[in-house]
Amino acid sequence: MRKDIMRKNIEIFRGALINLAFGRRISVGVGGFVLGYSLLMMLLFQGPAFKYALSVTDLSNAAGWVTIASFEVLQLFLFFFLLYGVALISVRLMQAFAAVMIIINALALDFINSYNIEIDKAMIANVINTTGDEAGGLMTPALAAYAVFVAVLAVWGAARFKITPRRRWVVRVGIWLSAIAAFLGYVWAVSFTLLWFDQHAQRLGGRLLPWSYVINTVRHVQKTAFDTRPQQLLPDATFLAPVPDGQKDVVVLVIGEAARRANFGLYGYSRDTSPVARARGMIALQDGQTCATYTVAATACILSHQGAQTPPISTYEPLPSYLTRFGVETILRQNNSGTPPMRVTQQQWARDISSACRENCPDPALDAVLAYNLGPRIAAATSSRVFVLLHLAGSHGPAYFKKYPPEFERFTPVCKSVQLADCTAQEQVNAYDNSLLYTDYVLGQIIDEVAALPNARAVVMYISDHGQSLGENGFYLHGAPNAIAPAVQRDVPFLLWMSPQFMAAKGLSSAAIPVQNAAAADMPFHTVMGAFGMRSPVYKPQFDLFAPRP
Repeated sequence: MRKDIMRKNIEIFRGALINLAFGRRISVGVGGFVLGYSLLMMLLFQGPAFKYALSVTDLSNAAGWVTIASFEVLQLFLFFFLLYGVALISVRLMQAFAAVMIIINALALDFINSYNIEIDKAMIANVINTTGDEAGGLMTPALAAYAVFVAVLAVWGAARFKITPRRRWVVRVGIWLSAIAAFLGYVWAVSFTLLWFDQHAQRLGGRLLPWSYVINTVRHVQKTAFDTRPQQLLPDATFLAPVPDGQKDVVVLVIGEAARRANFGLYGYSRDTSPVARARGMIALQDGQTCATYTVAATACILSHQGAQTPPISTYEPLPSYLTRFGVETILRQNNSGTPPMRVTQQQWARDISSACRENCPDPALDAVLAYNLGPRIAAATSSRVFVLLHLAGSHGPAYFKKYPPEFERFTPVCKSVQLADCTAQEQVNAYDNSLLYTDYVLGQIIDEVAALPNARAVVMYISDHGQSLGENGFYLHGAPNAIAPAVQRDVPFLLWMSPQFMAAKGLSSAAIPVQNAAAADMPFHTVMGAFGMRSPVYKPQFDLFAPRP
């Protein structure tokens, strides 16, 4: 009997294939087409992404298998959302969209396999900026024939189906919303895999089709618009007094990454994660709260005269550009991304600094590279006023153990995996605290470079762009909307160091700095202006740490 049933099913399946190829159009509902199409897309085009996912997943335990299963299920959900959502607008549009996606996916897969590339934002920029002659060089006769074959096959295959909505539109909307609810529920159930996705998002994102070229095209367009937007110049500025001959006014602003105030020793944390900062006499300013929980928006606030009121996309020139325009020599050193477009005297990435090194070279992957030869570079500045902006990689997770060298692994054991099931909560905290210890060391290196400058009236400020969640109340990493973001994602360290020459010139002492009510996002712009004795209509003395107090 079982054989008869199996034979009958095979006959039905074979008949369906023959009918699909040569017979009448197959009638199918929207849900059936979308589900079948989604499975087909995953089967045909996810090879590169699936291969990479397997290479970075430990399958010796159940957590690894759950991670891979989540990777597949999440893709299926995404395909369903996209196609079913388009079908709510128009079934014909969805059918055409499905055919076009197969064509582009097939071409993209061919390029990924042929040239061993990833379709990331940089690759999209290359494609968009490719000239006709360059594109013609890539379009071989074999590729052209392949493209025509795939296009004909995709259009013909889509046309073989007669998609008939079998439910009212309101019901279909309900199904779509229910799928979204199920998706969110699933994400919550497998939330322990999210750190794996976060760590490998960039590499996976360059291999996943169609998401690689869709999302990265959007990202490229957004970045281009962001970088090329016209900036509104701030009002003209003046300086209260010239810098005395033979001296330099130096301000160093260090923007950290994902450092939360709760784990800084200077703020009373049970572990001394700030021994170097304490030894150098850094002042811990209180009430430091960031304006956003992700780097792009947070750095924009820090570098804007609007501070916490900075809109998501500000049209005003940021602090470094403002200083550059009025003769301050500006040096930007980066081991991180996300800063707004700016005009500076010199911009150096960590790899640039490392490649110019000849002896005792620091690891370009670690933040100490930003302090390398910083003192001599400032001393060589031709302007008597020098502003340095250092953007650290800091404690960006989830791989905290990669953010510091082995000698800083003081708190053990540490988590060396991004799969939460592999680590205890304490192991994650240990790795994170070690990364803060290393940041503390880097701050000491920066201060030492600046303090060694002869006749420099110098200031070093450190502020993190945002904080970090380490599993409290189910939150990890950062990026939660401000309305629901826990305090550890918004409360950041805000530290200050002043040279004796600077304090003497300003008539200040450490005790004169207002430790309380130093709202982090509002202070840096105006405090830097105050350090240089710079004034303009945008200057707000209430946000200048060095302004005279009543």
